[in-house]
Amino acid sequence: MKDRVFIAWSGSNKVATLVKDILEKRYNYVCSIGGNSDNNSMFSSVGDTVLQQIKTCNQAIVIFQNRSDGAVSNNLFFELGYVLSSYGQKKVHCVKRINEDVVLPSDFDNSFVQPIDDDSSQEVFANGIVQYFISRQKMSINENKMYLINNRYLIHDKIVSHYSETGSKCSDYELAQYLLFYLQAAHMFGDEKKVYNEILEFNNTHHYEFSEELALSVNISLSFLEMVMNIKAKPNSDVYIDEDVFWKFRNDYRHYEAVLLDDDIGVFDEWAAVFIAEHFAFAYMLIANNDEFDDSMKRRFNEKAKEYAEKSIDAIERLEERTPSRENNDVIGLISLFKAYVFRNLFIAKQYLGEGDAKDWLEKTLKERRSLRKNFGKGTIDTQLYNNFCMEYYLALVNYLSYVGNDAIDEFELIMHRKEIKEYLKSVKKDNNENPYLKQIDNWCNQVV
Repeated sequence: MKDRVFIAWSGSNKVATLVKDILEKRYNYVCSIGGNSDNNSMFSSVGDTVLQQIKTCNQAIVIFQNRSDGAVSNNLFFELGYVLSSYGQKKVHCVKRINEDVVLPSDFDNSFVQPIDDDSSQEVFANGIVQYFISRQKMSINENKMYLINNRYLIHDKIVSHYSETGSKCSDYELAQYLLFYLQAAHMFGDEKKVYNEILEFNNTHHYEFSEELALSVNISLSFLEMVMNIKAKPNSDVYIDEDVFWKFRNDYRHYEAVLLDDDIGVFDEWAAVFIAEHFAFAYMLIANNDEFDDSMKRRFNEKAKEYAEKSIDAIERLEERTPSRENNDVIGLISLFKAYVFRNLFIAKQYLGEGDAKDWLEKTLKERRSLRKNFGKGTIDTQLYNNFCMEYYLALVNYLSYVGNDAIDEFELIMHRKEIKEYLKSVKKDNNENPYLKQIDNWCNQVV
């Protein structure tokens, strides 16, 4: 079930009826036209009819039209205030005819109400309203993404309610974005299997109702989580995946890469492009660690890891241009985290390939890791996420110290780094004895002379 849409109107309800028919027949929404069919207050009141209708809906289209006396119905302003307080401004879509002179409050005249070209035809006006409404469904998620990840129950609630009788709390387009952030939360919290089963059940029950973006987001989530659940660790704590796991993931993601469309209206495609490219770089890094392949094949895998890491950087730049990432502080949150992932994958690939600028990317990932650890200090984010940031920072640090070598580092600095890392390991290792990344950090400490 899509959102339930309350249609408020003034003057004639004919356009509201046309809008209802189009939304229900073409787009599978459930609509309720405010009041009764002839707008006669003798047969309905705001209290016993309209408020009940509003309570059963979660979006509103408000059609401003003059009555026969040349004024907008006072009831319409009451309904507007009620739906704004109930649904929020993002869920309220106000329209008027482009050539109709309707008197509106100065606070939102010419900005809050969208003028729609009607071509003197009610059908054209109704279709214009529907197209405006559909374009407004392609909203970006303007909440801070790390906040959503830290409070993932908020996203879980949106998934559970989306096709329930109580009505969805966001559009399909918005849920497609939320699912990507839920996927990231599952990876960071180590809940891959649990979330995989949740999304699989959601997919099995409702896949026939999905929009294209929601279907793609669900499939990306399932494919990535399945791959992550099959990561293995070597005796030296390096991680890798088997050939069959990689082959399935590669085929799935090549399809997702091909069907992802560049949409000028919304930002789902920008977010999805970042996820797809970064996941591809990660997967190629994992298969390159598989010792069943010879050096020639490993070089090919590292070349592809480098290629997709560079694609990730381009995708992140487009994302920053198209979304309010600075206003939402995503540049110091999830986007910074993606940069840290990508820069490290780029370092690993370039190091294997013997390219001279590998160190530059190692320094960049270390900088992002350090910023994440400082920006999300202990007490400001879930302890598990904070520990994650710390672990990844120290992993980048030991990568850096190992790469540059002891001779390139001041002896006192090396001693203090080693002391700091050992104290960190002591604080977390008792609960994470099997974590391969902590083992890599520990191995460095044991190798330092």
